[in-house]
Amino acid sequence: MKKFIIQLTHSAAEDLDRIPEARRINVIAIIKKLSSNPYASGPNIKKLKGFKMPLYRIRSCDYRVLYRVQTVHIMRVVDRRDLDRIIKRLKL
Repeated sequence: MKKFIIQLTHSAAEDLDRIPEARRINVIAIIKKLSSNPYASGPNIKKLKGFKMPLYRIRSCDYRVLYRVQTVHIMRVVDRRDLDRIIKRLKL
């Protein structure tokens, strides 16, 4: 099975540092699973509309992992309350 390379942007790494450790462990586990299948489907994964290059969102408790698949490129990890504001500011 093909393994995808996981890359975090500087912003995503900073976002992870700000998450409480108990939640961070769960988010990192979800990110690691993307290396085997970033196109997985399920109730927590959603393909976002309106972007040239497909952008996906995974839900983990109150946090959302935004990524696109070239390599799995983690762009941000944000609280769900900030999701709309962050998506509008993304430079894709």
